[in-house]
Amino acid sequence: TTPGTAVVYISDGLVPAPPSPPPTPAPVTPAPTLASCPGAQEMMEVQIQTDNYPGETTWTLTDKCGSGGVILEGGPYGSANTPFSSNVCANDGRYEFQINDTYGDGICCGYGTGSYLVKFGTAVKASGGEFTSVEKTTFGTCGSTPPPSAPPTNPPTTGSTPPPTAPPTPVPTAPPTNPPTAPPTAPPTAPVTPAPTSGDGAVA
Repeated sequence: TTPGTAVVYISDGLVPAPPSPPPTPAPVTPAPTLASCPGAQEMMEVQIQTDNYPGETTWTLTDKCGSGGVILEGGPYGSANTPFSSNVCANDGRYEFQINDTYGDGICCGYGTGSYLVKFGTAVKASGGEFTSVEKTTFGTCGSTPPPSAPPTNPPTTGSTPPPTAPPTPVPTAPPTNPPTAPPTAPPTAPVTPAPTSGDGAVA
């Protein structure tokens, strides 16, 4: 400007609004870890490595105990040859993992090297990749208490008749011995004196 001149700015009276703050990102919920499962539950995890055609792959993990139902599922996927992982806290029980491929060539090994892995805690329960349209794996058991076992059944006894018992033989009894009987002793007989008879030579 020329010295001695002033520059006058004419305002329309509008105050520019301050810039809007950037939107607050949604909080990221960390995936549960083995230590974060409550009580006796453990982490159930499904790992998927997609092949060249990830849109063909879907899977479900179904609880076969109690109320049952699908507790985890995934696919179809949008990224080829990419690892994916899903997990949930679960009770020890019986589960069925089913993986599907709509084209019918599995996820390995004709068009990429896809694979799957199912873990409960640290134990591997199912794994693979080479199948056709569907592959199912069932693992675990319902309930931790085994069903009560039936009491053992005694084998039937035959109706055999025990051999007859011989009646006891009485001990022979010796016949009573009569005391010896002494023969009767006849009383002594006095000699018979003949009576005197009358006759000749008798004294009158």
